[in-house]
Amino acid sequence: MKKFAYYLPQFHTIPENDEWWGKGFTEWTNVKKAKPLYRGHKQPNVPLNDNYYVLDNADVLKWQAGVAEKYNIDGMIFYHYYFRGKKLLEKPIELLLQHKDIPMNFFFCWANHSWYRSWEGSKELLLKQEYGLEKDWEIHFQYLIKFFLDERYEKINNKPLLLIYDNTFEEKKRLLEYFNRRCIDYGFSGICTIEQCNGYSNEQVSKSLEQTYKTSEFIAIREPAECRIEYIHNTKYILSRIRKKLGKIMDFNRQHFVEKYDGNKMYDIMIEKFPNNKTVIPGLFFEWDNTPRHSYRGYVITPPSKEKFMEYMDTIKESEYVFINAWNEWCEGMMLEPTKSNGYKYLEWLKEWSENNENWTNGI
Repeated sequence: MKKFAYYLPQFHTIPENDEWWGKGFTEWTNVKKAKPLYRGHKQPNVPLNDNYYVLDNADVLKWQAGVAEKYNIDGMIFYHYYFRGKKLLEKPIELLLQHKDIPMNFFFCWANHSWYRSWEGSKELLLKQEYGLEKDWEIHFQYLIKFFLDERYEKINNKPLLLIYDNTFEEKKRLLEYFNRRCIDYGFSGICTIEQCNGYSNEQVSKSLEQTYKTSEFIAIREPAECRIEYIHNTKYILSRIRKKLGKIMDFNRQHFVEKYDGNKMYDIMIEKFPNNKTVIPGLFFEWDNTPRHSYRGYVITPPSKEKFMEYMDTIKESEYVFINAWNEWCEGMMLEPTKSNGYKYLEWLKEWSENNENWTNGI
């Protein structure tokens, strides 16, 4: 099973973020401003050795690649922000393309959603996602093909992988068929598209596959989003949500009403609900805290125990891939990168499981 981690490129300045969020804005801006919102709340998160890196430097990518290789992470899933010819946050992946000596395997997750600025009760559109016509798709493809042809870009059966974040857009079938034909023109066997699935049951998985119009070969379960949906619909776990809503209405002792979820119970759902289906790529996360971005509107998931993590990994070990959320989502509290409080803990768990599983596979 290959382990790929989602990779956020939001760690260098761009003019758009300067305009929308203030000059010099990067992901670190909110990370550094974070504050504890209740007793025992672990904020702010601090990188080990105060490593507040900037992703306009190839040496940072080399360091990340070295850490990933040491701890048996097979590659990164780079978020690809592309809006009908307009690119955002592309500098890190273009640096990687230029530096062939960096041993980092990768592929794209096309984060094809519109960008908004939101606050309580309001939402402002910053950049709308549009797909255009075939001439626009060709311009997009000409950008993508440079990466597809790189030997580090992940492929299955001579097909470059492309993960689609939002699979509900009207042009999906025609656009993906166009990309598939153009990949064949360049000597590939087509394109291997992966779409996100909403739900765990085999019935939901089958429905998701039908909705791909046969244009995609895999569906991916994004965690913790899916297990959280199951969690909050289970009547055993609704009390904290009721308390939070009451707290908002009463405006009383608000710090007690940050939503909190039990990571071990989330993992129980993942273990119980994961469909044993070769077309499904499982997800993985370790903890979550998006209060640096959303303050009291955010929520917290406590980390699972090491034993629960190992149990889940054994459940999914026959899968071809697992997608880890995330390598460096610092504002959502999901990072494999070393922190001052945790060190390399989750990377060490993954390495230990990988080595144990390799020994088990080899009959040692």
